[in-house]
Amino acid sequence: MEDKVLYFGYGANRDPRMMVAITGNENLVGRPGVLIGYKLCVQRLDQIPDPARTKIRASGWLDTFESYTIREALEGEVHGIIWELTPQERELVRDWELIDFGWQRDIYTVAFTEDGQALDIQTEGLRKGQEIDREVDGENYETWLEPPEDFERIAIKAREEYFARQKEGSSMRLERQG
Repeated sequence: MEDKVLYFGYGANRDPRMMVAITGNENLVGRPGVLIGYKLCVQRLDQIPDPARTKIRASGWLDTFESYTIREALEGEVHGIIWELTPQERELVRDWELIDFGWQRDIYTVAFTEDGQALDIQTEGLRKGQEIDREVDGENYETWLEPPEDFERIAIKAREEYFARQKEGSSMRLERQG
């Protein structure tokens, strides 16, 4: 698996439709996995720190927006999908999760496959000091807290904006070099 990042997707990010919307790759490979030592939680929009909250509102989400996140907990486990991503696809997920806007933080840990294989994975979760609305069962939970069509539409737009920023940044670097 050269040049692949193993990413643990939970909530909507465990659904192939969502990951295609985020990455643009219709041929992603994933398998069921479990993250031990974490609890699945729900955050309301008013619990998400700025500037991430402002960006979420600007993307078209309503004030009733809720999203899954995870936090460390000795007795917890969260079920999801372990996706094989390219480094660029992982960056697209990071961008979608507004990590650089202060919402989530990168997590590097281990997830387990159904046959017990331990794999080094990347994911994202709650930053210290953030509030949650509630904990939910990390095994039996609804994939979507918002309509899937809204997630897909907004994720596709976010991906297009990401590539536009990358292209703009490349053009600016070329101009400075010239």
